Amino acid sequence: MDNIFEELKGKKEALIGKVSKAHEFGWIDETRYKEIIDKINNDILTIGVIGQMKCGKSTFLNSFVFEDEVLPSATTPMTAALSVITYGESKKIVAEFYNEDEWEEMKAQASRNLDEVSGNTLQESKVKAAKELVEKSTKLGSSINDLLNKGKQEDSFEHLIEYVGAEGKYVAITKSVVIYYPKEYLKGVEIVDTPGFNDPIVSREERTNEFLKKADVVIMMLYAGRPFDSTDRDIIFTNVRQCGIGKVIIGINKYDIPYENGETEDEIKEYVKSELKKACKLCDDSTLVEILDETEPIPISAEMALLSELPMAKINSEEHLDFSWKRSCDTFEISNQKEMRDKSHITDLINAVKLLLEKEKDEILFKKPINAILAAGHEKKDAIEKSLRESEILLSNLSKPNDELEECLDNLNRAKRRLDNKIEALDDDMNDKFKNLVRTGKNNLEDIVDASCNRMESIINNWSKVKSVDVIKPDLEKETQRLMTRDIKRAIEEMSSSAERNTKIAVQDFMTEAEEILMKYLPEVDSDDVVRSVSSKIDLEIQNYDLFSYGGGDAQNKNGIYGALANGAIMVLGGAVGIGIKEGLKAGYHAITHEKKREELLGHLMELRNMDMTPYLDTVFSRKNELIGIIKKAFITDLVEPIEEQVQEILSNTKQREDEKKKTEETVSNLHGELAKVSQELDELS
Repeated sequence: MDNIFEELKGKKEALIGKVSKAHEFGWIDETRYKEIIDKINNDILTIGVIGQMKCGKSTFLNSFVFEDEVLPSATTPMTAALSVITYGESKKIVAEFYNEDEWEEMKAQASRNLDEVSGNTLQESKVKAAKELVEKSTKLGSSINDLLNKGKQEDSFEHLIEYVGAEGKYVAITKSVVIYYPKEYLKGVEIVDTPGFNDPIVSREERTNEFLKKADVVIMMLYAGRPFDSTDRDIIFTNVRQCGIGKVIIGINKYDIPYENGETEDEIKEYVKSELKKACKLCDDSTLVEILDETEPIPISAEMALLSELPMAKINSEEHLDFSWKRSCDTFEISNQKEMRDKSHITDLINAVKLLLEKEKDEILFKKPINAILAAGHEKKDAIEKSLRESEILLSNLSKPNDELEECLDNLNRAKRRLDNKIEALDDDMNDKFKNLVRTGKNNLEDIVDASCNRMESIINNWSKVKSVDVIKPDLEKETQRLMTRDIKRAIEEMSSSAERNTKIAVQDFMTEAEEILMKYLPEVDSDDVVRSVSSKIDLEIQNYDLFSYGGGDAQNKNGIYGALANGAIMVLGGAVGIGIKEGLKAGYHAITHEKKREELLGHLMELRNMDMTPYLDTVFSRKNELIGIIKKAFITDLVEPIEEQVQEILSNTKQREDEKKKTEETVSNLHGELAKVSQELDELS
């Protein structure tokens, strides 16, 4: 089976094994060992699943997560709670209810006249959902207040339908449900089922969007047998944008239905792609067009995938499963579960998820810890090589007459001066390159922010005086998401790539010149080995940090450009919150209040537009200084200067040379043994 969760679990276990080996080898101390292990164990893989009801999400989740019939089919289109599937030692659910303030907000929404929001599909759906939920709450009677005050309720897994089903007892007041399930591979995994968008309660809608923003991958399910309708368009244009570029996979579920009616797989896929393009044109959103152009829809049958995983005895004994099995076998002319799985195309979707996880997750969860322990191993090897190099040179120098030692000192001084000059030239070269990069990057980022601010300014200026600020908030949110998850992210990634390329080229040129200096003035030194060792260390350093302090997409990380701009964008959205439902309910919406809010929003925009990005871009120079420091230490502090001190010591202690020579021979022999051991350890972990 293509269980990516088992695969992730296996990767984590293998990585923990490597970290344990590194600790056993003495590469990392106890503190660093625990730090890395905690990071691996506590890291959460989050996969969001979105799509409207009846698109087969429950069946898909049963196949994708459980490989069994576990989740009931949900039937209520607007009111199902946010559900999170994760590991638990036993099967259970924990439901979170609305609090009293949120319920009052719900009742306020429900009391609105639909005529007030006519033409605004976002507001219409919120009001309709609120009316439905308040109506359903009547079955709770007087117990509703006790439940709202209770906050959370733990229950048995068998009662899940009471919290998420259309006629469930608690569905009206359930904000979210966490489903705990005892599958080992679910440890460190969250599968987020987000059935309800355009939520009547701001806090629940915000929680859904937060999950989508932090998700490593978002899977959107479409129903192949139904036209790309307005609900799908709302989900794509309102919610997919929240996910961030490159994180969305589109599955065309139930493709077996149109296939059974004579359509080919290519025709099904092309139909969906053409409908997406039509919707994009209607929306006039170039950013989303680009996102969807990069996303290849995948036709799948979640039902067939599940049938390929269930025991045949169960399929044969249950009428609905037996019917589906025979229908699929007749449609696709297949006869066994392997063929059933192949025709379900679930493996294609899983492979697409794997590719995105490698892009979104492996860099942080796997690559950085591996680089960290390998760097620690190389550091230990470097220390041994340094000691061995010094000892071998000492052994050679102990055999030289004083006049040759005097000449050696002169050569060391020349080598030191020339290396110092080359390092200074490298520093100047990188300074010039980075100054130009920062200048160009600053102009590019300012242009991007200006263009986004212009679009937001147009939204604000076109805001009707008779409409609540809720009307323009979605458009402002779309624009800020486009700015942060796409335009800024791409610009910063390009700057970092350019800085990395420039750094590698400049360092490589320096290494060539440094090797020539060593060969000329320090013939006893294995110059090729020294250069190779320093180059490896520099490469690891470059891999282990973002040259421009990007901040990883975390708006709370104010040390990076992303964090700084994200906080500026949040100020704009924050300004769009102050006038909301209660003001919108008032019969007379005062123009003066509208004008005050408009000026406030434009003021926040101006702050975002005027943000000085230079301090964040200038972090590249501190990174550059770190690299220059590593190079100077490797060639001057750790190589040339110790040999100078060594030669001077020999010249001042001529009487004890023979004794020193014997000790050094023994040291060289021991160091060769240590070097062989650590080299073997590196091979084992690499």
